[in-house]
Amino acid sequence: MIIDVLVELSNKNIDKTFSYLVPSQYIDLIKVGIRVLVPFGSQKLEGFVIKINDSSSSLELKEIIDVIDREVILSEELLELGKYISNSTLSTLISSYQVMLPKALKAKNGVTINKKIDKYITLNILDDYGTLNEPQKKIIDILLKDKRVLKSNLDLISSSSIKTLLKKKIINIELQEDFRLNDECVLKEKYPLTSEQLRVIDEIDASKEEVYLLHGVTGSGKTEVYMELIEKELLKGKESIVLVPEISLTEQIVGRFRSRFGKNIAILHSRLSDGERYDEYRKIKNRDVKIVVGARSAIFAPFDNIGIIIIDEEHTSSYKQDNNPKYSSIDIALYRGRCHKAKVVLGSATPMLETYARALKGNYKLIELKKRVNDKELPKVIIVDMLKEDKKNNFYFSKTLIEEMNISFSKNEQVILLL
Repeated sequence: MIIDVLVELSNKNIDKTFSYLVPSQYIDLIKVGIRVLVPFGSQKLEGFVIKINDSSSSLELKEIIDVIDREVILSEELLELGKYISNSTLSTLISSYQVMLPKALKAKNGVTINKKIDKYITLNILDDYGTLNEPQKKIIDILLKDKRVLKSNLDLISSSSIKTLLKKKIINIELQEDFRLNDECVLKEKYPLTSEQLRVIDEIDASKEEVYLLHGVTGSGKTEVYMELIEKELLKGKESIVLVPEISLTEQIVGRFRSRFGKNIAILHSRLSDGERYDEYRKIKNRDVKIVVGARSAIFAPFDNIGIIIIDEEHTSSYKQDNNPKYSSIDIALYRGRCHKAKVVLGSATPMLETYARALKGNYKLIELKKRVNDKELPKVIIVDMLKEDKKNNFYFSKTLIEEMNISFSKNEQVILLL
């Protein structure tokens, strides 16, 4: 068997695959989208299997050294997405794949991130435990009551006693993988929806359009609309991706989503440690969750049955990557939406001009939320022409501004001026 491998060389001049032979002991393990270790000149490099060739070659090829993964890292969709990113951003193909993955799964030598494994102690129920000292008796009493206890908790009593009980086969050690981010969450009742929110939800759910601009004024309850739309997709067995522009907003919105959907959520953003990001990625890959909330890179979540992609505050520049590959999360969302026949919802109170223009032209479906929740009034905005004020020698502060400030001061209120 001959395979084409894309190795970890971020050099535009060597942006291509290389062919390798697969020794017989590895043939059954080879799949497109896994990582393998290969010789490359005097180096040993990791790379992704891009293609499997059944035909033989007259060339004298080197053999791969090892197979790194047992499960596919890059699905067929992500492989095609990498080619799209490479072509559209003029980046190397390997960098387009690397940006999709947590550090633990990149094709990069010397990166080892371990899974978090907890050790639990269980008790073998016996007729006679023999002669035991006091710490050993205490450990058995705890296990009789709790059945299964973290080993680290019992180590506080006596680690030597645990070793003795293990030798006597009175207790067992069980290994269980645990995720680093495992916050408790309290489910809360839904907020009552306004008639306008219900109209918007029904309109998006019933529509066959692919892309929507949800133009909602500040405080109109767009987040509640997002959660209702996601709930409808969950009932269809579909997965959802929610992007927010800032990491600080990620934590706020995650709290609201967890109070609604419990632990059915993974989080992806740059402030996570390498281990936390690896854990969250595996939650998605293992289908332990159906919702991903995160910043820009969360758009690459390895779902294979996406029903909806939501981009909140779509007008912000943080959805564009500054370094190579210089992708736009919105562009990737539209691409993945087409692949999965999923709906893409772009939400904003102040959408980008090009987004709004596309919505007005009918390329995107324009849906508006014009009222704030509880009919709260929007702040009053006054626009002052400073060219006219300049003629009155009001160079820095308009007459209107000074009058309004004095009114505030007379009420013992405070004023903030933004320069």
